[in-house]
Amino acid sequence: MADILETLQAGLDHHRAGRLTEAEKFYRRVLEIHPRHAGAAHLLGLIAFQVGRHDLALQCVEKAVEFDAFHAPYRVDLGEIYRALHQLPEAIASYRKAIELNPKIASAHTRLGTLLESTGHRAEALESYRNAVALDPASAEAHAALGFALLAEGQLPQSQASLEKAAQLAPDNAEVYFRLGRCLHVQNKLLDAIACYQKVARLQADSHAAHYQLGCAYQARGQLDHAATHYTKALELAPRLAEAHYNLAIVRRDQGRPQEALIGFKNALECDSDMVDAHLSLANLYMTNEQPDEAATAARRASELRPESASAAAHLARALQLQGDMQGSIAAFRRIVELDPGDAAAHSNWIYALNADPAVDAQALAAEHRAWAERHAEPLTAAARPHSRDRTPEKRLRIGYLSPHFREHAVSFFSLPLLAAHDHGAFEVFCYADSNLSDQITERFRQSADHWRPIAGLTDSAAADLVREDAVDILVDLAGHIGENRLLIFARKPAPIQVTYLGYQNTTGMSAMDYRLSDAHADPPGTDAFYSEKLVRLPRSFFCYAPPEPSPEVNPLPALEAGGVTFGWLNSMMKMTPEAIRTWAKILTAVPGSRLIVLAYRPGVFEQRVREAMTRFEVDPARVEIVRWCGQDEYLRLHHRIDLALDSFPLNGHTTVSNALWMGVPSVVREGTTYASRFGGTALINLGLDDLIARSSDDYVRIASGLAGDLPRLAEMRCGLRARMSASPLMDAAGFARYVEHGYRQMWRAWCRRA
Repeated sequence: MADILETLQAGLDHHRAGRLTEAEKFYRRVLEIHPRHAGAAHLLGLIAFQVGRHDLALQCVEKAVEFDAFHAPYRVDLGEIYRALHQLPEAIASYRKAIELNPKIASAHTRLGTLLESTGHRAEALESYRNAVALDPASAEAHAALGFALLAEGQLPQSQASLEKAAQLAPDNAEVYFRLGRCLHVQNKLLDAIACYQKVARLQADSHAAHYQLGCAYQARGQLDHAATHYTKALELAPRLAEAHYNLAIVRRDQGRPQEALIGFKNALECDSDMVDAHLSLANLYMTNEQPDEAATAARRASELRPESASAAAHLARALQLQGDMQGSIAAFRRIVELDPGDAAAHSNWIYALNADPAVDAQALAAEHRAWAERHAEPLTAAARPHSRDRTPEKRLRIGYLSPHFREHAVSFFSLPLLAAHDHGAFEVFCYADSNLSDQITERFRQSADHWRPIAGLTDSAAADLVREDAVDILVDLAGHIGENRLLIFARKPAPIQVTYLGYQNTTGMSAMDYRLSDAHADPPGTDAFYSEKLVRLPRSFFCYAPPEPSPEVNPLPALEAGGVTFGWLNSMMKMTPEAIRTWAKILTAVPGSRLIVLAYRPGVFEQRVREAMTRFEVDPARVEIVRWCGQDEYLRLHHRIDLALDSFPLNGHTTVSNALWMGVPSVVREGTTYASRFGGTALINLGLDDLIARSSDDYVRIASGLAGDLPRLAEMRCGLRARMSASPLMDAAGFARYVEHGYRQMWRAWCRRA
């Protein structure tokens, strides 16, 4: 027996010194003397495990267990070998047996917990870790394992306590500090998290993860320069770390360095072509840089990768709008509504786009608007509190106007003259400004109001409460379903009377919206059924126009010197339909030598589509000039090159028609059966130019080609249109304001009678 003990001790001495070959010889000598010596078999198994011979290790330790079935530590090591061989059920069983034999072995509980956690038994794993900590409070391994598991479960304060204890017991354990940093980071304890990540970076100079997390923490604190430094360091250590490329690109974007951001997003996608967020950020950047074609490509890829993403669909819809792909954008908006039925804004975008779809008639449009209201507005309206007001019919009325466009915007050409001409003795005007943007036009709106209320930072509920506190009698919506609308404020019925006007070409669909201002041409008798609101048809015109200031002078008819007529189409690209392009081709064919100028947000794919269509219709594409979207002064001066404007259909232009007329350029308008396809004609009727209103595509071609063949008449109209317009009801702001105020008074009297 003494020989066996001495031989075993010699083997242990060699083993501890790392001389594994010599140790193995002594252990085998023990087994030669005593073939069923459990300790020697176990130690031989440990050597085999150390050198990666797991199968041999398993044989040896299984023999040790066979020779001494009640020795718990052998079961623990057997469990480790099974785990290395990925035989997890056997490993779990071995740890459980070790604990059964000796419940006080802390390492057995820790390792059992690790396996239970990896196989999805998280509650049991936490119990095992807690047992380990209770048995050995000085075990850094046990505290760390418990902290890691609690972090994964989202039990952050408990995880932090365990990881802080593990860090005290093992101050050089980089993994513990890293996980502690993550725990603190998630709790927004950013300075403490940064200290942990910095500790990891000192312990492991090559840790790209530590520098990446430092970048994230500094970015969250708004310290963009520090964030960029650490993202750059992470990429030096791990050049294909897609997340670091992406976040660095976000930092560069926020630092106002768009070209570097663009490169960063592309680098991220080179490392991970399936990174949806990078595709979406790239799409955003391209749209900001007025590159809708590239934006559409990026957004389409994001939609392919994540078909269930409403955000990807929204990016694609916007990019397709900017491309002028109306049908594509409508389909994308519809997809957003399918993916996120509760998104009222996306639903609004979809039904707004439907106004430009010639395949959707007035009845179908009305049904879609009412469906929007039923889903998003009516539950809020049903819960609205009743109003108590002084019901004096002739009192000074409080009128509120709510808009995101109290600034330089198409809507302001028509809303500002009304507000500026109000009778403040009879009407107290409130402006609820839903935008943080302001300019010189904003100041003119301010001067036209008795009270200015910024609401851009308020929730719909808070804004509605503000309107109630102001005791507004009539609240007027100037946006409808166009982008940035706040219809859900109106859904809460903060004013006893609510009116929609001007900004949108259709009904809101809401029962909370009582009236809609229009005129008898845009909404002739018989159209009332298409509105949830009661129509108030104003005399003469539904609008009053204030031209841009300053405006260029009207020039002589360009065709007199150019030797040919130039048509112009200066509307939003989303209003361009295949039928419009066919009509252009017919007009160009009917008027030899004529040309067409088309305004586009960005030519690209749009230009290619137009030129290909012209070729199909046997029109030389060179006769169509695509002009990039430009600033207001340049846009107005573009009319100096145009003899006759071609309006869009079925969604007419309003601002474009008014501006063209102001610049001396008559517009051919095609009207249909909906307000959106008729309101462009109101301006022409008020100028006595009814003969420029077409009822069909053939009629449209006839009118345009006929005018192109009558240069004297075009020249006469051009030199007289501005004066004619100035003297017309279209620019009689005071007269128009009185009509609107009369309408408001009639609404109020009707409400008072209902008491």
